[in-house]
Amino acid sequence: MNAVLPERLAAFIAREDIDVEVLTTGEAAHTAEAAARILDLPVSAIVKTMVLTDGICTVAAIVPGDRRLDRRKVAAAVGAATLRFANADEVVACTGYPPGGVAPFAFCSEVRVVIDESLASDADRAVVAGGGRPELLLRVAVGDLIRHTGASVAPITLPGIA
Repeated sequence: MNAVLPERLAAFIAREDIDVEVLTTGEAAHTAEAAARILDLPVSAIVKTMVLTDGICTVAAIVPGDRRLDRRKVAAAVGAATLRFANADEVVACTGYPPGGVAPFAFCSEVRVVIDESLASDADRAVVAGGGRPELLLRVAVGDLIRHTGASVAPITLPGIA
């Protein structure tokens, strides 16, 4: 695992003793839809780690791949007035990972994490998340995402959109 994953991510997983399966796709999976197609899984089995900022606070919002994020709900969950999606340079600067490959933990700076409540209802459920590069993915339990990110859980997706 250490030879494939970015060093900081591999060290974090080892130090925290997180049970993950590294999935090497052989092609970039920049979106949840692409990851689902490559792995022959439903899009709901993929989670997206989306990075938002207000210029001061940075938030990683983790949502099911088949749902749309509501920025206002994320802002309310972290007490920010408004949040916008981080641009590519900000994503790399805050997380250490490129857009389309953002892992859900082991960021290179302080990032608050919020997980959609629809995921938290089944902590044992395995989902597929970014693995630090677009061609790498991690299969990990939702409970481990919550525990090892210090995430808060909140309703952060748009209602009725799946």
